[in-house]
Amino acid sequence: MAPNEYASQSDFEELTFCYLEQLFRLAYSRVGCVEDAQDILQETYLKAFRSFGSLKQRAYTKRWLTQILINTINDHQRKSRRFELTVDISDLPEEFADEQRPGPEEELCRDEIDPALIQALNSLPEIFLVPLLLREIQEASYEEIALILGIPLGTVMSRLSRARGLLRKKLAPSLGQTASIAGHKNNENLDRRGSSQ
Repeated sequence: MAPNEYASQSDFEELTFCYLEQLFRLAYSRVGCVEDAQDILQETYLKAFRSFGSLKQRAYTKRWLTQILINTINDHQRKSRRFELTVDISDLPEEFADEQRPGPEEELCRDEIDPALIQALNSLPEIFLVPLLLREIQEASYEEIALILGIPLGTVMSRLSRARGLLRKKLAPSLGQTASIAGHKNNENLDRRGSSQ
């Protein structure tokens, strides 16, 4: 390997490795499986390294990586739809059933996000989900989202507004229940304080 290739690799690592965690979270939020998210991330970085010379402005590294990641996720989902098999876990032998249980990494990822939120996010159409994830997980600006997705700024704002509205609507029942439980507990605390005074 020539010395300039070493410099290129170290430049690549310096510019891109700081986004590993954010990109993993975005991949995981789309595929819901640690192993698949890791595979997608690895493939993203491999593609990015191979085309590193095409990155014209280093200031746009995050946007460039995110575009590659989104394309890789879409490829992964197309392939997995083609090879999807429906299997009843109760029909599997015991040793295979154990393999279907989530590992510690997956449990940790699931614990970070409320299951109701995951379910609500998964029910959103992709056209609204992707801009929302880019905004909330990648902390991308509206302008960055527009450039990553190749859509006008007004469309980004509209889709984010629609995504948040749909999400609120889907989460309203569980949020209402939580709020009423919290309100009930606060009333109990006030009653106790009042009776002790």
